[in-house]
Amino acid sequence: MESASASILTPPAWRLRPALQRPVPVLAAGQVHEVHGQGDDRAAGLAFALGLGAANRTGTVLMVRSGGRPSLALYGEGLMLLGIDPARLLLVEAGDAATLLRAGLEGARCPGLALVLLESEGPLKGYDLTASRRFVLAAERTQTPVVLLRHAAKAQPSAAHTRWQVASAPSQPLAAPPGAQVRPPGLPALAVEALRWRGGPAGQTWHLQWDEQHGGFRDTTGTPNRSENGKAAPSGAVLPLAALRAG
Repeated sequence: MESASASILTPPAWRLRPALQRPVPVLAAGQVHEVHGQGDDRAAGLAFALGLGAANRTGTVLMVRSGGRPSLALYGEGLMLLGIDPARLLLVEAGDAATLLRAGLEGARCPGLALVLLESEGPLKGYDLTASRRFVLAAERTQTPVVLLRHAAKAQPSAAHTRWQVASAPSQPLAAPPGAQVRPPGLPALAVEALRWRGGPAGQTWHLQWDEQHGGFRDTTGTPNRSENGKAAPSGAVLPLAALRAG
């Protein structure tokens, strides 16, 4: 008989289902993508970057993180919910920006990786138009998606194919259990804006809600975010269950 935890520990077939007949956010292979988050939305950006960057791809996920402010600690069951077996994750701690960029570029030049993810805080010294172009050339050659997750950083000119602003969003409350008068908080949700998208709908926004049943986010853009009493729905967590814990 299947245990209660089996469904949690089984990587889902990660997908993002559109609510409307329009494109949905994509972190395509062979391209460079920038994901920006502000304030306490680090987990939101990380979920977006890991979930879409490694979606339905096999192989090692290389994650290079900069030192300084303590990072969010990765949690195995949360990674599994995003479709990433923790055994696939290769984590590198870089002492400075130059080391982070160098390690990320070497990873981008290695064929067979599922994703190269660089996570930094604030201004990233040395990341300019020339540096981003090197990443683009490497990604196109190996067909590896490269994602720069930039917390509390201003967007700057680069050769990246896409640039996203990601934040946690209010969730829609779940149905109340029988006999209960209060509806429980809803599933995690993200507010996503395309700041730059070559050949795509730059400037558009999406409301993405976690789909616990199918394992992935679904596009709920345009869905009324109200509870039965007309009040705004309570804000949900950024990731399902305990996907991330404070470092």
